[in-house]
Amino acid sequence: MAEILLIVFVIFIVMGAPISISLGIGAFGAAIFYPILNPIIVPTRFVGLLSDSYLLLSAPLFILAGNIAARGGVARVIIDLATAVVGRFRGGLAYVNVADSMVFGGISGSAVADVAALGTFLIPQMERKGYDRDFATALTVATAVVAPIIPPSIIAVIYAWMADQSVAAMFAAGVIPGLLVGLGMAVPVYVISKKRNYPREKPPTFPEFLRVLWAALPALMIPVIIMGGILFGLFTPTEAAAVAAVYALVVPPIFYRQPSWRELPSIFADSARLSGVIGLIIGFVGAFGWVLTYSKFPFIVAEAISQIAPHWFVFIFIVIFLYLILGTFLTPSEIILVTVPVLLPVAEALGVHPIHFGLVCVVASAIGHVTPPVGLCLFVGMAVSGLPMEKLVPPLLPFIAAIVAVLLLLAVFPEVTLFLPRLLGFIT
Repeated sequence: MAEILLIVFVIFIVMGAPISISLGIGAFGAAIFYPILNPIIVPTRFVGLLSDSYLLLSAPLFILAGNIAARGGVARVIIDLATAVVGRFRGGLAYVNVADSMVFGGISGSAVADVAALGTFLIPQMERKGYDRDFATALTVATAVVAPIIPPSIIAVIYAWMADQSVAAMFAAGVIPGLLVGLGMAVPVYVISKKRNYPREKPPTFPEFLRVLWAALPALMIPVIIMGGILFGLFTPTEAAAVAAVYALVVPPIFYRQPSWRELPSIFADSARLSGVIGLIIGFVGAFGWVLTYSKFPFIVAEAISQIAPHWFVFIFIVIFLYLILGTFLTPSEIILVTVPVLLPVAEALGVHPIHFGLVCVVASAIGHVTPPVGLCLFVGMAVSGLPMEKLVPPLLPFIAAIVAVLLLLAVFPEVTLFLPRLLGFIT
């Protein structure tokens, strides 16, 4: 049964079919070949998953809030604030790029939105100041990896739903890893900026700094509302996402005069389109996962992996390697949805905490945003800068190496991810 499911799935992937369609056809094919199953499971599982999960409603709302913020002047005031704080160092705008992604990621939760919003302004500005275009683009693409790690993270929401874990715990666990990834990428920035003698920005006067900070406060309130509401128990994740979407819809037009009311239909359409893609994958994953579970395939895989990796850290390294390979042709949400039902039982059997395992999966899958040949952020960076892929891959490598180094640190030391959730009482 599982063999038919996986064979049909792989065949359609190789033929170029979208992964969501391949998942659905694989489940449908297994149901046809085995009379014990009924093909009606595909639509019933599809509809059941999407209609019964209150938590999953947060994903389209976070997407909407991020899209509104990306076009609402939020990116510009965050860039101004970051420039005032870190622009004075050698290669100042490169550090601004890193800091911007860390802050904007706490608003949008989307790596693609990060590149689109920040890249269109920062890449040309860095080039005008004397930075190489390939370096500026590669840095903008790489720093976007922080967005799905620092809360609110759409990938973390999907993992929490699949693993039946607390979204608040996943969000809290992502804070320190997100900061470490940002700091990790600052290392190659320091080395390259010093070697190429990139310029510094003029430090602001104290009144100028206060003016920039005051202008950025309305934008900074979006992550405060999301995380503060969830951590203090004021909102559920879905309610926090709804409040953030309403705030993003009302506040930026008042303070930043953006987005205009004419842009709202396209913002809602883009958000609906992306939410629909995620929903389609989740729906078909339900049927796909049900057939896998019914065939006892996860238990077979768990037993096989336990023979290869008897210790938890060996298993974690295998998972990281697998995710880095999968990230070259699948999106992070697809990787999480397809692999977690199979790998999570193995992780728990080996004593790996599901929150620690989840953060390793989130970070490892997020790297797929920037790895060729199908990294979404890589393509957005190419579109913004006009550079071909072969020009961007070499300058990307030091930043990918920095992210992988932080990922290995998180894998080996679970407390880096578990400290904050334990401190806040989300896990024991």
